[in-house]
Amino acid sequence: MIPLPRPWVIAAAAAFGAALGSFLNVVISRVPSGESVIRPPSRCPGCGRRLAWWENIPVAGYIALRGRCRTCRAPIGVRHLVVELAAAVAAGAAAWALTGADTAREAMING
Repeated sequence: MIPLPRPWVIAAAAAFGAALGSFLNVVISRVPSGESVIRPPSRCPGCGRRLAWWENIPVAGYIALRGRCRTCRAPIGVRHLVVELAAAVAAGAAAWALTGADTAREAMING
C-alpha cells in the first residue's frame, strides 16, 4: 500500500468532517420538530424549493449562495456554515494529531 501524503490525509479528514457537519445540521433542524432526517431532501427554509446538488456541498454551497436561497433570497442561517466549519476543523485537527508529526514546525517542513 502506498502511503498518502500527510496534507492529503488531513484535507480528506476535513472534507469528511464538513460532510458530517452538514448531516448534523439536518439532525439539528429536523429532529426537534419530529421530521425525518432522510426525507424530504434538503430544501429552502423560506420557499421550500428542493436544493440542487451543488447547493448541498458543505461550506462551498453556503459561500456560493452567500447565505441566501437562490430562488427567494431568504436567508440561510449562519449556523449551517459554523457547524460545517467546526466539524471540518475538528476532523482535520484530529487527522493532523494522529498522523505523527511531533511538532507543528516538523509538520510544515515535512508535510
